[in-house]
Amino acid sequence: MQRVILFILFTFWAFMTYRLWQVEYAGQSLGAAVDIQLVWEKILNAQDEAKLQVVDERSNQLLGALDWTPTVVRDTTQGGSVEGMVEKVGEYTLDISRGRLHSADSREDVIFDFHISLSPFPDQQWTSVQVQLEREISERQFEFTVDAHSTNNFVTLRASLEGAEQEVDVPLEDLSKPEKLVGAGLKLAGVPALAASGASLMVKNFLNSEELKNRPLNFKLELPRQAHIDLLPGVRSRIKVYRIDVPIVEDMLVKIYVNTLGEILRVEIPNVLIDTISKTSKLDLPKSIVLRNQNFYGRLRRDQ
Repeated sequence: MQRVILFILFTFWAFMTYRLWQVEYAGQSLGAAVDIQLVWEKILNAQDEAKLQVVDERSNQLLGALDWTPTVVRDTTQGGSVEGMVEKVGEYTLDISRGRLHSADSREDVIFDFHISLSPFPDQQWTSVQVQLEREISERQFEFTVDAHSTNNFVTLRASLEGAEQEVDVPLEDLSKPEKLVGAGLKLAGVPALAASGASLMVKNFLNSEELKNRPLNFKLELPRQAHIDLLPGVRSRIKVYRIDVPIVEDMLVKIYVNTLGEILRVEIPNVLIDTISKTSKLDLPKSIVLRNQNFYGRLRRDQ
């Protein structure tokens, strides 16, 4: 009798596995397009956090780490819920916690956290965003925070150095205007309002100059409308995943690899973008920056 029960359970498991494969991959070859909404829902409903390490793949050097955690929040206005079951979604949240970018001196590491709340499907609008950065500069603690709520028409920026705090509110409509952001940044740095306004005007005149009229800059991020079936690169096993190509600028794509459960496995920053930032900012940045899920790629140590 025990063997019969085991056989029935095995048959049921094999059938459900086959049906899952049919739903996810049947008839979909590598490169096949997938509705981005399907992938987005899987990411938001993922059950586990993703432990990502920031790596320079050319040197296999660990640059930092973070935890990516999606959460489904139950609508508390609905009564009679079964424990462990979300009957009606109140909101979705995505959190980046314990984020750290390594410096030569560990005391000067950049520590960061990120939080965003989203309304349920099908609206899927952001409701709040918080960002926090911390770093020790010349033995002084520097903190920078961003706080925005959809019920407001502005985002609040705060900067604090050893307790001396500066705060500025930036209208949401100004977030796509570089000159406005430059002015806000200078005010946070303690630059007098008149000087900050002058710098904003210089940036605006530069963007409207003849040199850029034939090469207009697009500061709007176009989100992809579809994902594609692909294989997870850099691993020995043949793992089918969804690949999302997010365009930063023309020919510069951030590639995000997600498994069928919605877990983030890999994020590739385009080398051309890294090289451009490195040259324009005179910074010695790594040649390759990739975020890798340590459960699939293994864990690197800082002193490795």
